[in-house]
This record gives sequence, structure tokens and C-alpha cells, in this order.
Amino acid sequence: MSALSIIQRQLGERFEAPGEAGRIVIWNDPDGDYDNGCIEDLDLPGVTVLRVDGNEFAIKRRVLAAEPTRKFLIHRPSPVPDDPVANWLLDLELAYGTFTADPASLVVQELGGGPALREIAEQYPTFFREESRVAALKARLEDGDDATDIAAKMVAAVIGCQGNSLDVIWRNLLTENASGESTWIDEITGLGLAGFHWAGTRDIYGYGAETPSVDDFVRWLFARAWEKFASPTPGEYRNIGRDFSMWSNDVRFADTHRALARRAADELAIEDRVAELDLPALAERFTFEEVDQRIIALLATGVEQRTMTDQDVRRTVGRRATGIWYQQQYEQDYQAIAAASTLSTRIEALPPSIGSPAEGFRRYVEEWFAIDQSYRQFIVHAGRAVLDEPLGSLRQRVEALYTGSYLGPLGNAWQEQIDAMDRWTVDEAPAASSFYNKRVRPVLHRGNKIVVIVSDALRYDVAEELARRIREEDRFSAELAAMLGALPSYTQLGMAALLPHKTLALAEGSKGLVEVDGGPSDGTKNRARILQAVGGTAVQVSDFTRLRPGEARELVKAHRVLYLYHNQIDATGDDPTTESRVFQACEDTIEELIRLVKKLANANVNNVLITADHGFLHQDTPLDESQYLTEKPHADALLYANHRFVLGRGLKRSPAFTTFTPDRLGLAGRVEAQVPKSIHRLRMAGSGVRYVHGGAALQEIVVPVLAINKRRTSDTRQVAVRIMAQTDRITTGQITVVLHQEEPVSEKVKERTLIAGLYADDVLISNEVRVSCSQTSPEERDRLFPVTLMLSKEADDANGRTVELRLSEQVGASERRPYPDKARFTLVRTFTSDFDF
Repeated sequence: MSALSIIQRQLGERFEAPGEAGRIVIWNDPDGDYDNGCIEDLDLPGVTVLRVDGNEFAIKRRVLAAEPTRKFLIHRPSPVPDDPVANWLLDLELAYGTFTADPASLVVQELGGGPALREIAEQYPTFFREESRVAALKARLEDGDDATDIAAKMVAAVIGCQGNSLDVIWRNLLTENASGESTWIDEITGLGLAGFHWAGTRDIYGYGAETPSVDDFVRWLFARAWEKFASPTPGEYRNIGRDFSMWSNDVRFADTHRALARRAADELAIEDRVAELDLPALAERFTFEEVDQRIIALLATGVEQRTMTDQDVRRTVGRRATGIWYQQQYEQDYQAIAAASTLSTRIEALPPSIGSPAEGFRRYVEEWFAIDQSYRQFIVHAGRAVLDEPLGSLRQRVEALYTGSYLGPLGNAWQEQIDAMDRWTVDEAPAASSFYNKRVRPVLHRGNKIVVIVSDALRYDVAEELARRIREEDRFSAELAAMLGALPSYTQLGMAALLPHKTLALAEGSKGLVEVDGGPSDGTKNRARILQAVGGTAVQVSDFTRLRPGEARELVKAHRVLYLYHNQIDATGDDPTTESRVFQACEDTIEELIRLVKKLANANVNNVLITADHGFLHQDTPLDESQYLTEKPHADALLYANHRFVLGRGLKRSPAFTTFTPDRLGLAGRVEAQVPKSIHRLRMAGSGVRYVHGGAALQEIVVPVLAINKRRTSDTRQVAVRIMAQTDRITTGQITVVLHQEEPVSEKVKERTLIAGLYADDVLISNEVRVSCSQTSPEERDRLFPVTLMLSKEADDANGRTVELRLSEQVGASERRPYPDKARFTLVRTFTSDFDF
């Protein structure tokens, strides 16, 4: 907006005043700046312009006597006489006031300020030449603002940030700098405000470069952060340490932090500094990703060389999870190492032998499944990891342990128990063929409906993880049990065993089909026919998930029992082009089944069983020659052959195979089965060999049964946290307290993220620190979180008073709710210092 338009608006407002107050305006223009035709450009309807030129008496006579009701603008384009006696218009000035149009006066009149604003307007005239800047400043001004306040708000108006404190201004400047731009600091400089800004940065933060710049400030800032804001002068960097802590704990600043830290790390040679430190010295540093990279390398070495306990590894990983580089960058690396640590620890505890089939089955269900689970998780996380080199050697170690020290030895020990079996039964382990009678029929007998989800190849370790994930959901319970799977452990027989039946028989054909009570059982239609006899039906999960909510409820309502067939793991593993992705398919299956359970709950299903037809063996690396059988099966009639089993009549006995007659397997008919001993495979063309099933290994025949119910009331809660303070007095510029997470986070006890800050009444007088209370460790020391709070400028006014440490939780984007635990302190400081503009 031009000066003339501002003048016209302000004059118009003056003339709109009611009565005599809006009749006469005296415009003092001492330098005659507007005596060049500008007056004629003004659009002031009904106003007569009179120019003062030695005609003061005539003007007074006209405006007061001759035309006492007309409106006049009296323009004096010359200095006002210093001697009041010589000022013939003094009485009019005293009666009607004056108007001035020099730039500073226009600003003061426009913004309604006082002497402080005039001082600023005269010092920074360029700022006020842009209407948008003036409007932005006007919205920020408050009564009582001094010159420093106004200048700070001018800087904030240029940047467009909320608030005018130095931490807010620098937060915005750093964010822009991270994107490679410097528009704001250039504009601040162009408006003449750079001196003010850098002086404030020097006085408040301690940054005093002779030639300051944002780039140099970034280098200085991250150098101070590496040194933990230590200084020979006590408290010198306390303010910047406080603000850096706030920025670093704000997820909205995370991308900026990472971009600036990467740039500063190169300039400060952080990689070289990190290399000189050991794990304990690195553990509490979170600013630079080079620290995380070094910790990952040290952890990987520690796990590989077994110089760290699993507890120490997991404690370190849990601590790093609170850092800025964890979620967005290195979570997968850390989790891969944690999984490798658990795998190594459990394999070391593996016994050399198994005392009985029941012991082997029970210990797999209770302990050994976790080795397969850790291996699976390691492969998935390592495949997503960022750093190849630290995990490359560890991957080789994990593969060697898993295949050489676990799969083979456990397979051989379990094979000894199989060789001694007369029948395919294990004490205290229900057979999969009893599933319907023992798990489904009793529910129907009580008059309830039930849905059975059969997920092809849902191995026990995957189901255990699924159970934990479901229990984490509010109002859901999940109880995991195990059955002895049908043998051979392949889909046709495993699926048939789960259906209602009296007899099962291997069909005498070349497809490995299975007859249920003399009829076919392959495919959804045949299974639906078998279930129809008990008031049920069978549906593919892919078809069910496409149903609208009302359609799903109608389907459930129309049947007593519903079998839903899911096939993600087996479909991926059985294809040689995708078998390497079978562990990812396990992850996807967990997510899909959780969604399916929720859809069923919305369809008013209260009883859900999730089970499988069989498990599987899988390793990520190519097989060693020793894992193949050199011998081929022979029979009078060889009907069907797979990597892990063969079917036929008159199978020839061999030490390389375990042979099962139909009677020994609890089957009808004449077809026999053979499985290679331990974990060996048959060589066959045209299919994958890393993912297999059909044999008698524990991973193949321990079949999960997961019973899920939905409760009517909520059964989850957030973990409780308590403040532990060592003193009730604050005598320096900061205080450290400890937050105690009172119990481990578990399936039904959820983590809690708290924001801690010191308050005097309702005024925040410190930085705020976010604390993620998410520890799962039973060790109390792992659930202690030190929190250091640094006092701000506002604390000066609270000296000698009682202040509170308050905790709050974020609710949505901008809302918070208070957490009930508090701590009170008496603030007793012998000195104070300025913290803000």
C-alpha cells in the first residue's frame, strides 16, 4: 500500500469522527513532502483543502466564522514555528489535533503504537514499506511492547512463525536451511534486522561468530550438541541446550534434524570421533546417525562373537528406540540384531537329546519354536536393514547356527523318537484328526456358532506371534494350543483331518488326494458339502473379505459353523519363484488374519478358531548337499512323491526313510507313506527346496490352534508411571528427575509417551522432554528414564516460589491431557539470566 493511500484512509477515518471532532484536520508537513500536487490526488468527498501560506488569519476566519459547518483539511507545507506566539494556528491544533505524514508517524498512526514503535519505525523504515508485513506485525503487537519486543515480532512476521521467541524463530530458520533455502535470513538482512537477530542469538545462545550465518550456526549448534553443550563458563550454553532438546524431542522437527545432522556430521568429522568411543560412551548419544551406525556395528560384533548377553543387547536396542534415527532409519537393523541375539542364546541352550516324544513336542511348543521365530524375524528385518556390512557377517553366523546347530541336531534327536513310535501319536498332544470333535463340536453342542479359519502352513511360531498381536487388541483374548499334525504333513491330508469325519484314507491315485468317509475332500466345494451335514459351509477368505458387513452377518447367521480357508504362506512357499519371500508372507498373513478376526467380530462372531493343516521347514540360504537324500524311494506302485514324502503301495523299506502303514498313521485304505528321516529332502525337478513340508520334523507337525474371543468390555490399559525426585529444591538452572515405568509393557499393558515440563502456576518455565515409557523388561532398572529439564527466562519470576513438574500426553495433533502424577519443588536460585528476546 502506498503512503498516499495510507494517508487518505487515515484522513478519511479522522473526518468520519462524529460532530466537531471530525470537521477540521490540520496536516503539518514541515518538509513540504506532499506539496507537489499530492494533495489534489486525495479523494476526500465534502472536504475543502486549504493551504497555509501566510494566510493563517484568513483560514481561521473562514473555518470558524464564515463556514462553521464545512469540513476542512488545513495543509501546512512548512515547519511549525518554534515560538508558540508565532504559531497562529496553535488554538486550532489544540482544539482539533494535528496530522503528520512522515513515514514514522504514519506507522505509529497505522499501528496505534507509542514511542517504542516510532523508534523502531525510524530504525527500520524498509520493513514498513510492504503492506503485508505491516499487517502481519499489527496482528502481533500488544500493549506494553518495548522496542525489543517489536523488533522480535518483526522478525517473526517476516518468517511467518507463531510466537517471537528465539527458539521459535530459529526452529523455522533451521527448517528452511535444511531444505537448502535461505530466503528468510536474506529478507531479514535486507530489512536491516540481521544485526538485531544475531545480537539476540549471541546474547541468548552464546553464538558469537564475527561473520554469522545460518550455515555457520548449524555447524556451531551440532558441535555444541556433540559436546553435550558443555562449556568452561557455567551455564553459557544452557539456553541453546534447552531449545535443542525441545527440537530434538519434537517429531515435527525430525526431518529437519536429520538433514542438518547429516550435513554437520561431515563438516565436524563425526565419523572419526565416533570410532574412538566404545558402546557405553555411545549409548547416551542420539544426535548423529553415525552413532547409531557404530552402535549397530558393535552390537552385531557382540552378538556374533557372543561377548554380549541377550539381555544387554535388548536393553541397548530398547534404549535406542527412543532416538531420532531409530524409527525412520535403523529400526530394522536393530531388530535384526535383537533377533539374532535371541536365536544364538536359545540355540546355545539346546539339549543334546530328547527323552520322549512327549518331551520333544512339549519343549518345542514351550521353548524351541522361539528359535524358528527368531530366525524368521532376523531374515525379515535383515532384508529391510539399511546397513549391509555390519549385518553381513552376522547373517552368515545366524545361518550357520540355524542350519548347523539347530535344524540338523534337533531333527536328528526328534528322529530317534519317531523311530521308536509304534503309532503316529504323542502323549498329551491331541491329534489334528480330533480337531472337530474336541474343539468345534463342544461349541456347537452348547448352542453357539463358531468360525474356523484354516490358514495353510501357519507354522506354530507364526501363530504364537499372531496370538500376541491379537491379545494386544482391545477386548480380544487369544489362547494358543498345539496339535500333532497329520502325517505326511501336506495340505490334502492336513485339511481333511480338520473336517468332521469318521475315517480318512489316502486315495489310490497320482494326486495325493484324501477321502473323508469315502468321499472326496479336496477343494472348497467338497469341504462345504462335508460341513453341510453339521449345519456349516466352507468359504475362501478372499471371497469372505469382499462381502459387505451386512452380507457377512447374513452368512454367519445362516450357518452353525463356518470354515474359512486362507492361503498366503503356502502359496508363496510352494512356488519356486517366490519361496524366498515366504517369511514376508508370514508377516502379511499375521496382518491379514488380524483384519479378518475384526471383520468377524463386526459380524457378531464371538468364537473363532485359527488353525493350520501343517507347518514347514525353510532356510534362507541354498541347501547343503548333506541335506539331500542320495537314495530314491521304491515301491510296487509309487503314487505320489514330494521333497518330504512319498505315497504308494508296497513301499520298499530303507534306513533313509521312515515308513508308515495306514494303520500306524490312523488312516483307512491301503496306501502307505514314507518320509525322509530328520530334515532331509528328496531331489525333485521343478520345485523349490528351501521351503518344504510333508515330513515329520517338529516344525512341520506341531500345528497351532488359536482360540479367539471378543469381550464386551475393554481389557487394555496404559502402563503406570511415577515421578522419582531426589530433592525438593531447584538451586541451579536445571534439574534431573527419573520417571519410573512401574511395570513392563505387555499385550494388555500399553506403552505411554509422556511430556514433562516445569510450571509456575500455568506458565511453562522449562523445556519440555518427551519420554517413551515402552520397556518390556522385567528388570526395574531398565524401566527408569532420567529426564533433565532446563529452566527458561520465565523461571526468573518464580524464584523463591513452589513450582511443579507436570506430565501430559498428546491427544490428537494439538490437544493434551494431564497425567495425574506431579512433583513439587521450591525454586531457590542465587542468580538469573535472560532467555528470550
